[in-house]
Amino acid sequence: MKLAGGILAVLLVMAALLAALIYGRAQQWPECGSQVVILQGPAGQPLECVCFQGSLSKCFDPGP
Repeated sequence: MKLAGGILAVLLVMAALLAALIYGRAQQWPECGSQVVILQGPAGQPLECVCFQGSLSKCFDPGP
């Protein structure tokens, strides 16, 4: 019975960590209120992203 409780506790902790990770990742994406948004890429460089039907479609390095 202790083994089942331990396994259940580990599964609950893993589920909580996964939920926190998903929630944190979802909060990083900007709102697509216009056609093009500029945001910060993984290395800190600016990225231009095109929005299509309210969600990010394609991101690329800003150009002229």
